[in-house]
Amino acid sequence: MLQGKRAYICSPLSAPTKEGVSHNMEMAKFYLLQMKTLYHCRTFASHAHLPLMLDDSIAEERQAALTIGRELMKLCDVLIICGRHVSSGMEGEIKEAFKMGLTVYWYDSIMKPFELMRVTSWRDINHEMQVQKQNISE
Repeated sequence: MLQGKRAYICSPLSAPTKEGVSHNMEMAKFYLLQMKTLYHCRTFASHAHLPLMLDDSIAEERQAALTIGRELMKLCDVLIICGRHVSSGMEGEIKEAFKMGLTVYWYDSIMKPFELMRVTSWRDINHEMQVQKQNISE
């Protein structure tokens, strides 16, 4: 399904504590490897590494990181939303992906750990994933 395609990994970075941000970076790295292993695609996630250089709590550095992420997304064929929480940064990336015409998938490692679900339309992007989805089979 995604073999050879370039996939932008969309998962949360922001958190109330530095430990939470570090955890989210590690989750982004996990998703990079998980999607590459399961779906044989090339994966991109700027938020897995950029926080080592840029501080998300400083407005101009956060903006630089978001810009870099969007530039990477332009190289991609698909966007994969990972997890159940949608942060404000993710919301912007998801909306941009739809504008760019990227195919959007949702990966929920708890609900369906080895499946991608195609996102066909949004009903509400708040703090929980609330999407109409269509199961995608290999």
